[in-house]
Amino acid sequence: MVGTNSLRSIGLYLLLVYTVVDSYAMDYSYIVRFVDRYIGACACFVLTVLHQFRRAPSDRKTKNVLVIELVEMGASIMAYSSLRYIKREIPGAKIFVLCTASTKEPWMLLEGISRENVFALDNRSFSTLIASIIRHVRILSRKNIDLIIDFELFTRVSAIIAFLIRAKRRAGFYGYTMGGLYRGNFLDVKCNFNQNMHIAKNLLALTKSALDTHPRYYNWEGPIATSEIIEPTYRSDPMIASTVKRKLSAAIKDYAGEPLILVAPTVGRMLPMRDYPKDRYAEVVQKLRLRYPKHFMVLVGTNEHKAVTGYICEKIRDEHCVDFAGSTATLRELLELFLLGDVLISNDSGNPHFAAMTGLKTVAIYGPETPFMYGPLGKAVCLYDFFHSSPSITSYNHKNPPSDDTASLKSIHPDRVVATVDLLMTNRAAYRTVNNQIPYLL
Repeated sequence: MVGTNSLRSIGLYLLLVYTVVDSYAMDYSYIVRFVDRYIGACACFVLTVLHQFRRAPSDRKTKNVLVIELVEMGASIMAYSSLRYIKREIPGAKIFVLCTASTKEPWMLLEGISRENVFALDNRSFSTLIASIIRHVRILSRKNIDLIIDFELFTRVSAIIAFLIRAKRRAGFYGYTMGGLYRGNFLDVKCNFNQNMHIAKNLLALTKSALDTHPRYYNWEGPIATSEIIEPTYRSDPMIASTVKRKLSAAIKDYAGEPLILVAPTVGRMLPMRDYPKDRYAEVVQKLRLRYPKHFMVLVGTNEHKAVTGYICEKIRDEHCVDFAGSTATLRELLELFLLGDVLISNDSGNPHFAAMTGLKTVAIYGPETPFMYGPLGKAVCLYDFFHSSPSITSYNHKNPPSDDTASLKSIHPDRVVATVDLLMTNRAAYRTVNNQIPYLL
């Protein structure tokens, strides 16, 4: 149960966050990392001390489970196997999810989670985030949560939120003797994070540890079989499909159901280091136009991405290259578009993971992060050059790369992208591999 001192500690933490943000005009992502690293570590230490006075619950029955995952768009896809495991091990379990508004929609599509049980923090700004955290701590504390599983990789704010929500037990990744990953010592169930294992397997290992009635040091001690990892399947909605087709007809002159190659050329302002250079994307699209003259090249994204998609279309100046960014109003509309495509070409982003739900063949271009941990679960081939500097974004540096300039991405020649598309189009690709050679989901 959360005490008054705990609430005062988190209140101080949030107040300091607000003060830092209000006082300095800094890059948003820099602020997040700065505050999490320094102020968050202090808050975690205080909560660790308070945790020593907490009485352990005598009842270990689990019916209501809260999953926390705040950041990654594709996290719901990676966590799907874990949610199914909870449902299998605890028939009738009620699963709640705490995410952010920007990542809420994917969770709403998963079977086994009621829409009303998905709670989203308002992360439009730090002030709205602070108010939203306080409000959701109160709401979720009234849900009789038995177990909280924190799926975040060592971010402190999720750990602090987990501490504040009234629950019997809390589980999460723990750094043990690894330096630089401190976020307190107030978890009831700790699981080692395995840097040599795919993230979907790491999440399932944590879930198995959390549900184990006899938790051990350095959980999980057993193997995680690849057969246990599955992706959710999207079921088409005829009305939404019709809407997407109307939008395509409006965007493409004389469109009559011609085949599509989809291109998602930018991640956006938050993670620009993941972007394959836009001039190289333009070269890829030009080469594909020659090889597949009957296909339309459809560039996808949000309104925020139109600067990049518009640039590529302007450079190519081909009526078969269409800027469709901002045209899919919801994730469901994007998934319906994916059902119409033959191939998706994308950076490391949520798009390859969503494509897995539809069976769309995907070329995913990696550099700052490794496909051996974050490769999509669907019909994907990841392009990746084994630079010494890659991956530069890891859980161990709190996803704070030394530089936004990624040589490993720039080294991937457009001809390699086109050749990989050819493999996918002719059904000669080895799915879930790096460079069509090395399996990444071992």
